[in-house]
Amino acid sequence: MSFQSRRPLSDRALSDQDLLSSSAARSPLRRRFFFTMAVWRERVQARRCLASMDARSLREIGISPIAAAYECGKPFWQKIGPLR
Repeated sequence: MSFQSRRPLSDRALSDQDLLSSSAARSPLRRRFFFTMAVWRERVQARRCLASMDARSLREIGISPIAAAYECGKPFWQKIGPLR
């Protein structure tokens, strides 16, 4: 049995804004690179999960199918927007 946190990676570590701040500029480039890759991977996984859900499941969790389709069409480097 595995455990997966339901909190997004951006809540667990630095936010996207922190990456651009001066304090993040002092952190090693390697750390920022791997954090960015992890955020992008999480976005890809979230969008794949949305794409695999049917309209009934989306409506049950309060997401319109149109909003989910729009979100799934965005590239991985763009933030996930509001899905309501």
